[in-house]
Amino acid sequence: MLKIKKIEFIKTVYDESLSHNIFSIANIEFSNYPPINGALLYWRKNNSRSDFTPEGDYKFFYDMSNLRYYASVKFPKNTKLSRDQKQELAYILLDERGAIGSYSFKTHPNRKKKFKPEKALAKLNFPEDFNVKSIPSYVGPIIDELDLNELVKLNPNLSKKFILDYCFWRYSLTKLHPTEFEKYLPYVDFSYICYACDLLTENYLIDHLDQVDVATLQYNYPVLSQLSASFKKFIVDELRRLNKEINPHFSDEIDLFIEDETYFSEYSTINLLEDFIEEEEEIVDFLFFEFDRGQYKWLGSEHLVKGIPSLACQLYDDMGFKRRTNKEMDEIIDAYSPMQIMLVSAILEPHWLHRYREKLDWHAICSYNQYLDDEFLNAHVKYVEFESLGHNLWCSVTESFIEKYINQFNHSHPVPIIIRHLTEQLYLNYKDTIKIDSDLLFQYYDSVGDEEYHRLQNRLEESS
Repeated sequence: MLKIKKIEFIKTVYDESLSHNIFSIANIEFSNYPPINGALLYWRKNNSRSDFTPEGDYKFFYDMSNLRYYASVKFPKNTKLSRDQKQELAYILLDERGAIGSYSFKTHPNRKKKFKPEKALAKLNFPEDFNVKSIPSYVGPIIDELDLNELVKLNPNLSKKFILDYCFWRYSLTKLHPTEFEKYLPYVDFSYICYACDLLTENYLIDHLDQVDVATLQYNYPVLSQLSASFKKFIVDELRRLNKEINPHFSDEIDLFIEDETYFSEYSTINLLEDFIEEEEEIVDFLFFEFDRGQYKWLGSEHLVKGIPSLACQLYDDMGFKRRTNKEMDEIIDAYSPMQIMLVSAILEPHWLHRYREKLDWHAICSYNQYLDDEFLNAHVKYVEFESLGHNLWCSVTESFIEKYINQFNHSHPVPIIIRHLTEQLYLNYKDTIKIDSDLLFQYYDSVGDEEYHRLQNRLEESS
């Protein structure tokens, strides 16, 4: 075993003229082997199905489902290591540099066991009159004998084997990314998708709004924890409209549930099989090198080197959905219903807000959108509804913006956006206009900040 004593990474300047896009250089010291200086860490676009480059460098792909780009390591010509040793050392360097994606051996057994929905679906013998709603959404992948007998009694056309196989299949389907199971939706009640899939995003729910079941979605805590106040309000309004029972977990504090971004953040991913299947952790056993991983970990960021094709930051959003082009979004916006337009207006980023400024719901934008700032609002001031903007609890504006438009807000009642950004000087300048008292100020303590809070509190006490 070769013992790695130290790894030193050197940041490089990105140069598009180079055939290999080098993002780092590594120097490796060993305690029982000559040092290797100048190992080049690089990425390239993949042009073949081979696991190795023509020069013999092993490819580590960014995304095993899309072999578009890979990273690799080119060792100096005088390096006397076998191909397998170079592969393992390359893995160690890329993992330690850890700046442009997740690297791992694609032969890891976890990947070989990946659920294949099409093959599993072909093995299911669907009865001709099967209805996806015949098996309730609350039925998980593991069914006890009592519940199974009850399901058969309610659905005499379904065999026990089919029910067991189907429930496990639909559960496994929801563990895939939504883009992977989209074509199988006709075989699954969307109510179950709303309940069991924790990778649903707000955009995805808006796209499938006509299928969304708020009665089951309200129990999907990982998804609820990521939704905007706008969509959470939609869920509550729909539950009330449909006269459905509201989740007791938040039924007594609905305003807090809607407004608090951290509500349900403590809940982990739903895993209905966690008591039955142990997740296999991906741990690589080194065969040729001894190395204490993490001690020389690169502390920088992938964004320090411009141009590295990280799928996470360039092609996909942080939930794994492909970023949409202008043309794709044009078609989507044109096809949206008024309700979808209202909901999406609350979460779109500034590029889209500007592009579709004549089609979007500015009440929703001003009330809920977190991306609003001075620059955007000033540029689109003719669209701004200041009454609605006054209630926005999530965007950030400056003191100068508030002063500039202070008379545009409705001061017949407290204006949350002003209180959130309130300073001592702003209060002194407009204390006859701004409605504020000690109790209200305390509600916005976190936004105002400790020092400003105490200064304002003193001013309020002086005025009382």
